[in-house]
Amino acid sequence: MTTEERAHIEGRLRAVASHHLDIDPGRLVLTARLGQDLCVDSLDAVELTMVLEDEFDIALPDQVVADVRTFGDIVALVQERVGARADGFRLDGAGA
Repeated sequence: MTTEERAHIEGRLRAVASHHLDIDPGRLVLTARLGQDLCVDSLDAVELTMVLEDEFDIALPDQVVADVRTFGDIVALVQERVGARADGFRLDGAGA
């Protein structure tokens, strides 16, 4: 995945997350902690996960999402999943 593609994904993520969570996009820095800094509760997190799966056409299994703590974690995870999908790999544990 190119630097431009990574930046594009981060920008889309920032727009989707700020809209869905009703947060100023400027607060969505990579080090922002979801719970402590952005006041994202468990219901918000589940809903955001579903929105991101639809927006990016990716699977985000619960066991993977459980390790997400910061906005940067979300960006890295989505970039990984989108990149794998583009390369023809499946990261949801299902067969190809």
